[in-house]
Amino acid sequence: MDGDLIIKALGFDPEELPKMFDVPELGVTRWGTLKINFRNKMTNLDGVFAAGDIVRGASLVVWAIRDGRDAAASMDKYLKARRPVDAEVAA
Repeated sequence: MDGDLIIKALGFDPEELPKMFDVPELGVTRWGTLKINFRNKMTNLDGVFAAGDIVRGASLVVWAIRDGRDAAASMDKYLKARRPVDAEVAA
């Protein structure tokens, strides 16, 4: 997949995300929510993370906040692991 895929917020009903973003390989459940690895919040696509209602379905906002924070931590770890060694020396 070329470029970034960021889905900030959606309505109450799941969208057909694979079709909407022309990414048919994006894993979804039978309810239309995104499939993720719950340890790191990553979807089946490398570098694509998801959290909140798009994963859980309609739920409490406190879960969405926690999931968002966990996803942000996983993204930070993921990006730091991908950073070239030369960039660390230059920083």
